[in-house]
Amino acid sequence: MKALLLSLTLASVSIIPAANAADLSSMSWEQVVSQAKSEGKVVWYNWFLQNDFRQQVKSFEKTYGIEVVIPEGSHDANLQKFLANSNRKNGDIDVLSLGGGDITKVNAKKTLIGPLSSLLPNANKLKYKIEGADSKGYGVAYWGNQTGIAYNPAFISKEQLPQSIADFDAYLSKNPEMLGFNTVNGGSGPALIESITKNIVTDIHYQTDKPTKTTMTKLQPAWDWFNDNRDKYIITASNSDSITRLNSGEFAMVATWEDFLAGLQNKGEISKNIKFYIPKIGMPGGGNIVVIPKNTQHPAASLLFVSWLTSAATQTAFNQRFGSAPQNPDADDSNALISIEERKNSTDWANQTLKDAITNTFIKEVTLH
Repeated sequence: MKALLLSLTLASVSIIPAANAADLSSMSWEQVVSQAKSEGKVVWYNWFLQNDFRQQVKSFEKTYGIEVVIPEGSHDANLQKFLANSNRKNGDIDVLSLGGGDITKVNAKKTLIGPLSSLLPNANKLKYKIEGADSKGYGVAYWGNQTGIAYNPAFISKEQLPQSIADFDAYLSKNPEMLGFNTVNGGSGPALIESITKNIVTDIHYQTDKPTKTTMTKLQPAWDWFNDNRDKYIITASNSDSITRLNSGEFAMVATWEDFLAGLQNKGEISKNIKFYIPKIGMPGGGNIVVIPKNTQHPAASLLFVSWLTSAATQTAFNQRFGSAPQNPDADDSNALISIEERKNSTDWANQTLKDAITNTFIKEVTLH
């Protein structure tokens, strides 16, 4: 009997072969789906809105009968866990969310399944370059976030919104301390700093130039502009601090994220009267990607989940519930806070090293000046 049981056990294992990157590339999509259902589980390490996403993934679970587990964990903790465990044969992470620029912090070819751009059925419609970083197909965008300016129409009309550097000069002179933005605890303030810097200092290629001494010296006119206006704007403690003080009427405008504002409004925590716009000087739009670690224990289920996550239907649902910018061109973004026409003012972030240098130098040359 023992021999028979052992034989049956081995047989049952053999019909669920462990799939790796090479196996997945040799499978038809129908075989991937079948294998995914056999694996039955996906562990998605996503650092924000975990409770909301646990509700959102129920449609995936219902459709495919595959459980989705979303552990608690911060962005940095999840990334460190991945890096620490990347050499293990079997990892705990099946799908990992990262900021778009984070792909430069990992050895994608060595540690990730992919390129996903050769494995996903809707691959040619998806984005693999985001926030100035090219994942080479190993990371795919699933979450679009746009920086801009939230404003209270009770204090400033749509027609009065600053669009150019000259407009900001004029507005700040007439309305001191009515504009707020952060430099730490969230990237919306640094986005406004970067945008103003780009419009004042135009002889730098912000996507490719590195923060050399020559490059940073060129930025002095931007620091001069911020210092000249230093008593006319307020530096806040965080994204949350900015939006809370806007909602209370302390500010007329603050730098913020589109999805952050939309999420708070959908929860009733911020007035629906607060509006959002992207000035014509442009503000950067970015987003987050997902990757599949090479040591995932559920490779087919992970690939199927990423396909679902980036599908037009799911991206439409994310836009409706969270206000995120869809990353699939077939998705409906009619619930966004801004029009498609205004979204043309969205720009790319500076490359990661220059982006960090601009923020850090602002703190040194302006905040601590």
